[in-house]
Amino acid sequence: THWIDANHDCQDTRAEILITASQIPVRYRNEKRCSVIAGQWYDPYSGKTWSKANDLDIDHLVPLKWAHTHGAANWPKTQKREFANDPRNLIPVQDNLNQAKSDKGPIEWMPPNQEYRCEYLKRFTAVVAEYHLQPTAVEKRVMDRMGAACRR
Repeated sequence: THWIDANHDCQDTRAEILITASQIPVRYRNEKRCSVIAGQWYDPYSGKTWSKANDLDIDHLVPLKWAHTHGAANWPKTQKREFANDPRNLIPVQDNLNQAKSDKGPIEWMPPNQEYRCEYLKRFTAVVAEYHLQPTAVEKRVMDRMGAACRR
């Protein structure tokens, strides 16, 4: 797994995201407080709320493989690790939706929850810009058109 424990408190990136995103205080597997088992998370992809951590995956809004094929292949290992663990690119979502999304970008996959699609596109393009990733001409044109439709 690519999750790291950046601040050496025994909680890896997955645990940190679950703790931060929970709408209530989380419950831990044991008193060491390293692993989260329960909380309350709103998943904007499905529009549903979840209480068991193992029902959720931490999705990379911009998938690692998508990033790799759009410029990240040339990054040093440290930058790849930073990208994989960047909270701006991470969101807890229903595990099967994350798996359905896989390594697709927004022109191939959008969240089933219609109300979140514009926000998803906005966050995706912000991460792409932040990391200087290069969508193909077709992807850029389609994402620009989708973004314009969102601003109407």
